[in-house]
Amino acid sequence: MASSQVTASPDRCAAIYVRRSSRKDLGLNRSLMEQEADCRALAERFGLDVVRLYSEREGTGASNRSRKARPQWEAALADLDKGGDFHTLIVWSLDRADRRGADTLAGLLTRHAASGRRIIACDGTDTSDERQRLSIIIRGEIAREEAENTAKRVARTKATRRADGRWLGGRPPYGLQIVDGHVEPDPETAPIARRIAEEALAGRSLWEIVQGLNADGIATARGGQWRTNTLSQLVRSPAFAGLQSVRERTASGGWRAVAEVYRDPETRDPVTIGEGIITPTERALIMRRLADRSAERARGQVRGRKGSKALLGPIARCRTCGRRSALSSGGTTGSYRCASLAAGNPCERPFSAPRGGLDDYVTGRFLSYLATLEPDDERLVAIAERWTAHVDPASDVERRAAQAALDAVDADLARARRLAVAGILTEDEAAVELRRLRSHRAKAAEELAALPTGTLDVAPLLDLAQSREAWDALPLDERRELLPLAIDEVRVGPAKGRGYRFTPEERVTFVWAGEELERTNN
Repeated sequence: MASSQVTASPDRCAAIYVRRSSRKDLGLNRSLMEQEADCRALAERFGLDVVRLYSEREGTGASNRSRKARPQWEAALADLDKGGDFHTLIVWSLDRADRRGADTLAGLLTRHAASGRRIIACDGTDTSDERQRLSIIIRGEIAREEAENTAKRVARTKATRRADGRWLGGRPPYGLQIVDGHVEPDPETAPIARRIAEEALAGRSLWEIVQGLNADGIATARGGQWRTNTLSQLVRSPAFAGLQSVRERTASGGWRAVAEVYRDPETRDPVTIGEGIITPTERALIMRRLADRSAERARGQVRGRKGSKALLGPIARCRTCGRRSALSSGGTTGSYRCASLAAGNPCERPFSAPRGGLDDYVTGRFLSYLATLEPDDERLVAIAERWTAHVDPASDVERRAAQAALDAVDADLARARRLAVAGILTEDEAAVELRRLRSHRAKAAEELAALPTGTLDVAPLLDLAQSREAWDALPLDERRELLPLAIDEVRVGPAKGRGYRFTPEERVTFVWAGEELERTNN
């Protein structure tokens, strides 16, 4: 936001707001400099002094559907309402500045009619003119509908391209290039990408691979140094294995960090998008090794970032403000306390509870709760599956690896069939490849069938004494993962005052999975 010293009355001053959704589609999508020049010319015609410029970052959407923050637009509207420096906001086109529809524009028009503020545009729009009220609202609603329809068209196009096995757009993973809508190895960088894959398959850690790349002076696609998170995203990318990807939004509206493999809705087979650096089988092995290293790190066998010591970190919350808990290291064992208190934010009645006492109470309630469940209860079965994986980890890992190998061969088969149908493989090539893959699949299926399936024994969970003994033997990270399977939240209230003993029966309430909040004794 650029500003100049205000010398005239706010009635004779104006601010300018400019925004462009992208550098594409020139036409009406004028550059920011062109918009500013047109707005300054309009200000001169009205005899207004421009005292401030609000310039939105390019690529920022104006509709509700885009979910993109527009801090400059919000700041411009807030400053216009305040009216301390200017009473007029100039935009190149109102429907390009705000496409949130009739409700939003009606609110603006009502406020401006009562306060003497206005938004004017180079297309003749003036929100202070009562005669334009209806036309402004209609144009705004048309703009909103067009934004919604455009977003739906883009989504449909992407869905079609995704199902057809075509690249959706953007920069391909390192080592690949886009040719006719499909990925294929880039002659210049593919050898380096294959080196990364070979080292990952050999069991080297991401950190070790990064150190080797940087030591050899090999730059990323953007010309910078390699980092473990960059490398992690690369080897996890479905496109790196020639597979189509899909990324879903989180509950907060953002996008998940790692894309998943897109599968055909009817056949559930992975959709291919060309030739990757690795095969789906190799991707499955790399993902398995990364998961194994994460498990080792959780058990303390691999050095890395220090893990949380809070057993109740994912589920403990302040009963007053609803925020999560923070673990304080003060005292002999530490304590849980309201995160608002820890961060210096306001909370009317923040809580603090001894870590050991709260952990013991929640553990006891958790195990007692399990003992009340029926043997076929879904929650008990889910926890028992985790429990079995801990009691017999070798068998569980073997079955998971064997299943992953079978899934990977199935993906290779689907890929080969698609290449054959598309005519990329000749009949002879397709026959040889399909015969080879069917042989691999038969062997993978045989190896999976030969492994013991194991029986899911829920008896230890139903016996409280035996469960407590087994529970205490579990690593902290595994206990942290098991608790949320049965408990959505543990809400902790404040003590009656200083010096009072911790009474969990009065201060702690549970929200059990699929159930309502229970009542306390107080």
